[in-house]
Amino acid sequence: MDQKLVSLIKSETLEYPKAPFNPPEIYPEFELEELEYETDTLNNIYPLIRNLLFNLGLDKENYNTKFWNPLKNIVEKGDNVVIKPNLVFDNHPFGLEGILSMVAHASIIRPVIDYALKATDNNCLITICDVPLQNADWDNLIEQNGLKDLVKYYDSKKIKINLLDLRYEIAISNKEGHHYKRIKKAQDPKGYLAVDLKKKSYIQEIIKDYRKLEITNYGIGTVSKRHNYEKNEYLIPKTILDADLFINVPKLKTHRKAGVTLSLKNLIGINGDKSWIAHHRRGVDEYEKFNLKEFIKWRVNYYSKLYMPNFFNTLLKKLFRIIFLKGKTIKEHGAIYGGTTMEGNWYGNDTIWRTILDLNNIIFFANKNGEMKETQQRKYMTIIDGIIGMDKEGPMDGYPKKCGVLIGGFHPVAVDYVASYIMGFNFIKIPKIREGFKEKYFKLTQFNHDEIIVNSNIDWKNLNLNFAASKGWKGHCER
Repeated sequence: MDQKLVSLIKSETLEYPKAPFNPPEIYPEFELEELEYETDTLNNIYPLIRNLLFNLGLDKENYNTKFWNPLKNIVEKGDNVVIKPNLVFDNHPFGLEGILSMVAHASIIRPVIDYALKATDNNCLITICDVPLQNADWDNLIEQNGLKDLVKYYDSKKIKINLLDLRYEIAISNKEGHHYKRIKKAQDPKGYLAVDLKKKSYIQEIIKDYRKLEITNYGIGTVSKRHNYEKNEYLIPKTILDADLFINVPKLKTHRKAGVTLSLKNLIGINGDKSWIAHHRRGVDEYEKFNLKEFIKWRVNYYSKLYMPNFFNTLLKKLFRIIFLKGKTIKEHGAIYGGTTMEGNWYGNDTIWRTILDLNNIIFFANKNGEMKETQQRKYMTIIDGIIGMDKEGPMDGYPKKCGVLIGGFHPVAVDYVASYIMGFNFIKIPKIREGFKEKYFKLTQFNHDEIIVNSNIDWKNLNLNFAASKGWKGHCER
C-alpha cells in the first residue's frame, strides 16, 4: 500500500441508489462466490468504488477476471475490520437532501464490505461504527443513510455485520438544541481506554492555556481535566483500537472550525466522549474580533437554552428570532445567512487542528492496549464520499453540493490534500493538512505534497468544484 497514492474518480453520478445497493452486474470476481449476488442496474456507485480500488493498484494484474481480489493483501482471515463513516447527526434544515450531504452513505460501504468478505472467505469481523453528536438520534440516522437496511441485507444472508453507536454519553435535547439531560451510557460492548499522548500531543504546544480549552455545550474547566501539564488524553472505544484494518468513510464538506471535514477531521468520531476534546481556547482563538451584535446573539441564545424558565424561555426565543434570526430557527438562519463566528468558528482557530492530528496519530500508532508506539499499528484506508458534498456552513448546516466525486487512498493527509484542492482550497491555509505534512512527535506523514501520485479518470489539476467556505473562513482558505 503506497501512502503517496490517491485515487480520484469524477462521474456524472449525483444520486445514491436504493438499498441494499446491489452491484449493477455480476462481476467476474464474484461468479464463484458463495454469497448470492442480486443486481441493481441503477446502482452507479458500486462500479465507481470498484474503479477506485483498481486505481489504487490493488491486485491490478487480475482485474476483470474471476481471480481479482483487491483487498487480499490488506485484510486477512480473522481480522477485525472497522468501518468508520461520518455519522455526525440525523437532522438538517433542508431535510433528507441536507442529511445525505452531511453523512456518509451506505452505498459507498457496500462494495467495501463485499471485497473484505471475498478476501477472507467471509471470515472476518466487520464493524460499522461512529460517535455522533451527543443529541443525535442513532436509529433515525442509520435509517436515513441506508445503513440499517444494509446490515439487514447481510443478516438475511447469515453474515453478521456489527453496527455500533459508540457514544459514551447521550444528551437529551429539545427542538432548540438545548441539552437538558446527559446520560452516561458507555455503549461500546468492549469498553473504553484513555489514550494519553502526554507531551507528544499537539496540545502540548499551547498547554500554558490549558485552563482556557473549551468545547461547545460544556462548562469551563471540563476539557482541562483531560488536557493539562500532566496528561493529554482521549477516550477511545476498544472496538476502534481492536481494528486490524481501519476504513475511514468521511464526507466532502466544509467545516466552520477546521475549514474542511474530509479524512483527518472525521477521526473526531473515534473519541467516545466529546468533553475530552479541545475545540478552541476561551479569549484566545475563540473569535476573530469582537463584534457586539454577534456576541449578544450568541450569548442570548446560549443562556436562553440553559437557564431561562419555560415561559420566559419561549418569550425570549420569539424575540430572539425576530431581532436576530429574521424569523428563522438557529440552524435555518445559519444555513441561509451564515452561522456565528464565535466558539472558534473561523480561520484563526489554532486549537482544533491539534486535536484532529492527535486523534490521527492515535489511529495509526496506538496499539490495542492504548499504548502509543513508534510504528504503525493497523492498516488504514480512506474513501471520501463526495457524490453529494456540503459547502458554506458545514459540517451540519451547509448547502448540499452535488459533485459526483470519490477520493480514496491509504493516508489521510495525502487524500485530504487532493480533496481540498479540487474543492478550490489551498492546503497551506488549512492548518490540519499543512501541519499534517510536518513530521512531529510520530512519523505520520513521510512524504511531501509534491510527491503525491494521483490516478484519476480526469485531469484533476484543472478541476475546481468551487466550494463556498463557511462565513468564518471565506476569503482565507481559497486557492
